[in-house]
Amino acid sequence: MKNIIYYFIGLIACVHASSSALVLSPYSTIDSEFLHENDIETINALFVDALKQYIDDVNPSEDVCPDDDCALSALSKTQNDEVIYSRLQKLGSKIIFLASILDSEKSFNTKVTALSIEDMDQVALRLAKSVALRQTLDESADIENITEQDEKDMARRKSLGRTGVSFGYFFPFEGIDYVDYDHMFDPAEPVTNQKYFKFSFNYYHEFKNNSAIMYEFGAASPGLSFLDLNFMKFKNKVDTSPFYGGGVGLFNIVKDRNDSDMGDGGISLNLQVGALLYRTYDFNVFVRGKFIQILNDDFDRGVMIDLGVQWKRSNRERNRGSIYRFPLLEALLD
Repeated sequence: MKNIIYYFIGLIACVHASSSALVLSPYSTIDSEFLHENDIETINALFVDALKQYIDDVNPSEDVCPDDDCALSALSKTQNDEVIYSRLQKLGSKIIFLASILDSEKSFNTKVTALSIEDMDQVALRLAKSVALRQTLDESADIENITEQDEKDMARRKSLGRTGVSFGYFFPFEGIDYVDYDHMFDPAEPVTNQKYFKFSFNYYHEFKNNSAIMYEFGAASPGLSFLDLNFMKFKNKVDTSPFYGGGVGLFNIVKDRNDSDMGDGGISLNLQVGALLYRTYDFNVFVRGKFIQILNDDFDRGVMIDLGVQWKRSNRERNRGSIYRFPLLEALLD
């Protein structure tokens, strides 16, 4: 038993063994009139301090290197496990901050663009997290390291609106009775509908916090129509984005074609999961499953499965009116 305990202690110690990194000073190709030497020292200090949050043993060096060979040569003269070197480059008024972490077997490269010198504090935090954890810039984003570029991207995303259509089937759990007529006043036997083919129109609006709302109006034959407001939260920001959410709406169910008193509608609640495909394109496809509970006299409920497409409005359409903003909903969905 003691041997097992010692084994696990040793295993944990190995897993949490400290790592050490040699951190070289930034190599800059930017004119000193644009980026002063004192600015570079400050940027490096911010970068090194941020690295200490993720790497156990950080050892700064005054040496600078422009490439992997130089960095590995500097690493070979120390007892550190890996080396991190960075470069500063200028493109117009922007500053590109690049960093690499490597040893003799593997390497990882990343870069961030700053729109101004004042943005370099956030850029240094983001780059340090990205290179230390070997994450993409999106993965390393958090509330502490949002850059000016992120804010501009978010502002653009904030006004993202799309229109679309969808079709699918609604399967009521208990079936819904419907009375049709052979002739104008001759009722046929009631039919219990176990499946409805539905078609709907929708308007989709995406928020900067990776959530969205979708207004939806649809109908299914015979005798069913609905209006929904759906809330959706996405798991990522790539081309295939799974989502989950819920919604509230109104369902109208006509159970006798010639008798309006036989309608049985009510407020509806739904839970839904699905995926938005080709999300970064102007034309999207989504697949979705919804559980729907209708608060009517018969307490009807069921599952709706649908496939839809949506497309971005043209600039001409967007310019016809003001951009919609939903700050309260945005705060609730954050």
